[in-house]
Amino acid sequence: MTFLQAAEEVLRKAQTPLTAREITDLALRQGLLRTNGSTPAATMSAALYGAPEDGPIRRTYRPGRNRAMRDSVRWAYTQKAR
Repeated sequence: MTFLQAAEEVLRKAQTPLTAREITDLALRQGLLRTNGSTPAATMSAALYGAPEDGPIRRTYRPGRNRAMRDSVRWAYTQKAR
């Protein structure tokens, strides 16, 4: 399972926005991911930011002056409109 697939599964079950670290921790605990890397949360974050815009995962954040405020980015699963 890829990091993005694991994130989608975790977010679908959680039904609440989570940080990349929370998603990673849950995915590892649930056995959805196996990694030998030392920074799986960074890999998850990169996968989430690289997710297609028309996909079911959406980013929420509080805007700052130039970008999102620190520690405000959360990821949520949204049903695709059909």
